[in-house]
Amino acid sequence: MSPEGGTTSTHHVDFHPVVVTAVTEHGASRRILASPHLRIVRADQVRSGDLIVSAFQTAAPGRLPPADYFASGPYPASPGLYYPDCGCGVCGLPEVQGRNGTVVLSTCYPWDTCDQWPTDDPVLIRPRRRLRAPSPMPRPDLP
Repeated sequence: MSPEGGTTSTHHVDFHPVVVTAVTEHGASRRILASPHLRIVRADQVRSGDLIVSAFQTAAPGRLPPADYFASGPYPASPGLYYPDCGCGVCGLPEVQGRNGTVVLSTCYPWDTCDQWPTDDPVLIRPRRRLRAPSPMPRPDLP
């Protein structure tokens, strides 16, 4: 009962995990930002085939980090191990090494170098679509 004597009810409400407050200059990013499938995950949780949509700027303590759109637009993830001596020209730089480790989310596209991320950095992705289980093959009629 409510304080006024009426009946109250509770409803579960799902909120979209991302709130878009500005338009990006990159046309390829505009459509994907309306996707209800977007998720924010740690860089070490990105899976092969996920679509990387955005990185995040550093946030002040107690505040949500603002998103930073890539000039290249969304691109598919192809995670791999981080090798500081891989020879791409970027992996050995100290600024790409995270305090808690580093992961590589792509090794060629959209750049000609590795795409390194600190393991605990937030990444805005559209998760890869799960493959449906194959439909059962029709069985021939047995006599």
